[in-house]
Amino acid sequence: MNYAKEFVEPSFLHESLLCGYLWSNPNLYQKYKTHKITRETFTESVWYFYFTLGFEMYNNGIRNFDDKTVYTYIVSQPKEVGKKSYIDSYNIFGGYETISELMNACKDDSQNDEYHFSEIQKYESLRKLQDEALINVNDKALINKLCKITLKQVQLYIQVKTKEVFAQVNSGDVIEHDLVDNLEETIEDLDKGEAMGIPLHDAPILNRKIKGWKNGSLYYLVLSSGVGKSSIAMEKFILSLFENKEKAILAINEESVKKWRQLLLATISTKVLKKPINREKMNSGNFSPEMFEKLRNASKWARDNGQGLIKTLELKKFRMQDIHNRVELYRPKGYSKLIIDTFKPDRSQNDMARWEAFSNSAQELHELIKEDNYNVGTLATVQLKLGKETRFLDLDSTGKSMEINEVAAVVMMGRLLFDDEYGDEDGKGKFALKPYTYKKDELTGEWYREPYKLNKDKKYLVLFLAKNRFGSEEEQIIYEVNYEINSFKEVALVKVPRYGN
Repeated sequence: MNYAKEFVEPSFLHESLLCGYLWSNPNLYQKYKTHKITRETFTESVWYFYFTLGFEMYNNGIRNFDDKTVYTYIVSQPKEVGKKSYIDSYNIFGGYETISELMNACKDDSQNDEYHFSEIQKYESLRKLQDEALINVNDKALINKLCKITLKQVQLYIQVKTKEVFAQVNSGDVIEHDLVDNLEETIEDLDKGEAMGIPLHDAPILNRKIKGWKNGSLYYLVLSSGVGKSSIAMEKFILSLFENKEKAILAINEESVKKWRQLLLATISTKVLKKPINREKMNSGNFSPEMFEKLRNASKWARDNGQGLIKTLELKKFRMQDIHNRVELYRPKGYSKLIIDTFKPDRSQNDMARWEAFSNSAQELHELIKEDNYNVGTLATVQLKLGKETRFLDLDSTGKSMEINEVAAVVMMGRLLFDDEYGDEDGKGKFALKPYTYKKDELTGEWYREPYKLNKDKKYLVLFLAKNRFGSEEEQIIYEVNYEINSFKEVALVKVPRYGN
């Protein structure tokens, strides 16, 4: 191979000086025992000879390379058939005189053997790159640049160029931008206001705080068993699908589809048609003509407004692969929302602890529904950890499974009010809450807080925004709850104190 002279000639000086340092201080050879040093490392056979001769002597215990010791070692070596003897090669290369001058020069200098070895390796690497036709040797500017920089810089340069060549491979996994690009467009988008998702049913406060139900985002609804996960999901989220004509997949693993249909009829009659249905009487049978009429009207409204909108999946076992398969199947058909009731650890991950499997399931769900994948707005109801229904609910309330919160955009946590939070007749007491609503002063136009009095004869649920990427987490929302007719009405805001947990 006719190498570029710039890759050959500069190496000669470094090769000679390296040998000078090593022969003047043989203990330096210890550093190079693990390096791969071959004939190709050197451009001149004379310096490869002195390097390997010194290495052999060092490995044989010789630590002083004076003229007599070197000569004695050389003449003691047997001659190999077909090869020049050590003594012949030694004499051809000038014997001890050739190396002694370098030894004397290097003894008076600081030890720079590592620098010279690095330069030798740099030129060796450049020659190998030329061997593989990975350098354009006709580009003189490039050659000069590579010869001036260090070995490490050559490595980095080649690595960067290689990555640039293959940048399009799996490029969908990482998208690069310049942070300051398109700032004018960003200003225009900000001026329009943050994009809203579809509004939840009869939830103006919650809509304002979480900006509706957005595609590509994961929402958790975390409550204790029996408090109303499915009921809230039905009223706020599923009615929203009907009202906004959004297609969705409903994956259920605790209640049957028949139970969800019953809940749907009761909720439509109560919240949409304003004809409340008592769910307990509904389950008792022996309907009156009035009850029949309410149910049939609710059924008609559902068919007229939601035929084909919601695909219901009954999951006998909760497996993320089943969710993935259905999203993959139905997302191209316009099903842009997903509700999972109840979200659990994947039961196929038997070799993992429950919390670890739960965390993995959450990560898989997020990867599936995020904006740059299937872009599906997802509500997942989650069971509040047993013993965690404290006065102030935060992300710790999910117990060991709290890592599932990392991938969520919004984490809503709810509980019923404790008896002592109602306060006395005047609304006072150690743990009495101080709910309020916002009112606008007609004269000044200023907003002020108006106290809201809780009714001890009613049930209330307080909803915490334990995590909210779209707004504030400081205030909680109070809902007046009527389980008989499946109604959750926003009535006030509150700031629950953190003490008293």
